[in-house]
Amino acid sequence: MRLHVAGTVLAAALAVAHGWAVNVGGGMHHAHREDGSGWCPYADITLAVQRIRAASAGAVSRVMVIDLDVHQGNGVERDKLAANDEQMYILDMYNSHTYPLDTPAKAAINAKVELRPGTADEEYLSQLHSALAKAAAVFPQPHLVIYNAGTDILAGDPLGSLCVSAAGVQQRDAAVFAFAEQQGAPIAMLLSGGYTRASAGVIVESLTALLRGLAGKLGSLGDAS
Repeated sequence: MRLHVAGTVLAAALAVAHGWAVNVGGGMHHAHREDGSGWCPYADITLAVQRIRAASAGAVSRVMVIDLDVHQGNGVERDKLAANDEQMYILDMYNSHTYPLDTPAKAAINAKVELRPGTADEEYLSQLHSALAKAAAVFPQPHLVIYNAGTDILAGDPLGSLCVSAAGVQQRDAAVFAFAEQQGAPIAMLLSGGYTRASAGVIVESLTALLRGLAGKLGSLGDAS
């Protein structure tokens, strides 16, 4: 688990340096600086934000956390409230009928999308696009986007209870990366939760599509030069 934390801290730094990075772990969003919770022993997101702010001497201060794991990211939210961190914007989209049901922590959420069990692709993606549009209007051009990309939204996940397809996950990830690009913001992606055997394959397919898209853009830039 400590390696997951190191990966998140490193991903944030690499994203700022190179535009994007992926930690194939991390995203322990239930933990806060005082304690672990919900299978999350360490507050890797809070630590990564603290470290990148310190290392950049304030150049990276405005951080947007886009949490699309199926569960409310209450640990990150509790840390934001404790620090009175007005330079962090949280978009949290989650099943409102499952763990952790942390009502006090919701005060930290800037764009809150509470989903019903059984939510499928069309509604899910519509809600996401609306939330991203709101984020762009209220908190434009963040210095860093931390994207908590849980695959526990997949249909059949025993801890998620949503009905998003593999294609829906891929569209979700593409939408968040496109949002970061439009905002001129580096993005650090964390894989977070996912509790079906299908999750690994879905992650591979989505990351492959993202990397192909990034490679294509780099190729286009090379042709243009």
